[in-house]
Order: sequence, then C-alpha cells, then structure tokens
Amino acid sequence: MAGLVLSGAAMADTTPEPPSAATAPKGVIQVVSGIMGYTRWPGDAPAVRLCTLGAGAGVDELLQSSELSAGQRSVSVRTAAGLPQPWHHCDAMYLGTLDAESTRHLLQDLVGRPVLVLGEGAAFCSDGGMFCLEPRAAALRFHANLDAIARSGLRVNPLVLRIARATGGES
Repeated sequence: MAGLVLSGAAMADTTPEPPSAATAPKGVIQVVSGIMGYTRWPGDAPAVRLCTLGAGAGVDELLQSSELSAGQRSVSVRTAAGLPQPWHHCDAMYLGTLDAESTRHLLQDLVGRPVLVLGEGAAFCSDGGMFCLEPRAAALRFHANLDAIARSGLRVNPLVLRIARATGGES
C-alpha cells in the first residue's frame, strides 16, 4: 500500500528572482526551521540538534547559518559525516545529495527513531524520508511522507501539513 504524500510550496524570498541550476533560493533555513518549530519530540527538549549529510545548496545554507531557531527552541547545526549511528547525536537530519544506496541504508536505520528526516528531491520521500524539499524551484516546494512521520514517534502539527496538498498515494 502506497503512503500518503503531501506537497506544498513556501515562498523562499519576497524578491522574485528565478534560481539557476547551481543556486537554491535562500529559503531552506526558513522552511526547515518552520517544520522543526511545529514538530514535537518525545521529552521535548529545549534545543534541537540538526545534522546535515551529503552535498548541496541546502546543506551549505544550513551549515553556514549562524542563527537558527525552531519556535522556542535553539538549534545547533553540524555535519553528521563520520558520526557512527547519527540518531544518537541528531534530533533532526537534513540530507543533501548522497548516493542512492547510502540514502536508503540511512533511512532504513532511522525507521521508528524520533529523528526528523528532511532531504532534497521528491524521490527522497519515496525512499522513506519525512519531508522532501525541492530547493531549486522558484518557490521552495516540499512533500511530506505521512507514513514515515507516523512511524517516527514524532508529532508534527497539522498546520504544517495544511500548507500542502495531496499529490498521490491513498488516503
């Protein structure tokens, strides 16, 4: 049975400027922090540890961010490269471009763990990611994999999901 996938768009910048293939709109930080701000973890700690893995404009934008917050929580950003079992060190993970095998293996390891998993590209949700961003679009678009979110034990406020519209799967 296919899972329900929702998608939506959030304006990344108020200045309309078409992105080139090499650059992403400056909105990854805004969308990622917004999704994290509407997510509740078991125990609901006052700080969130966001880890990045892979390459891409979204990863670069997050790693270069100096002030990132999610609602009332502070957010620390670091790379997960070289971390064994990153779910012990990360409350949220943003995956950029990785080889397909590494992505699938990591997503399998994260099933059922309370780690918010965001990544780039629509295929990321098909592989088991929770939120799939498309940073190269003029308006930053994203999809949500409701099955993956439900299995994680995280609670995502329905307001985040209302931004999106159903694009496939079964309801």
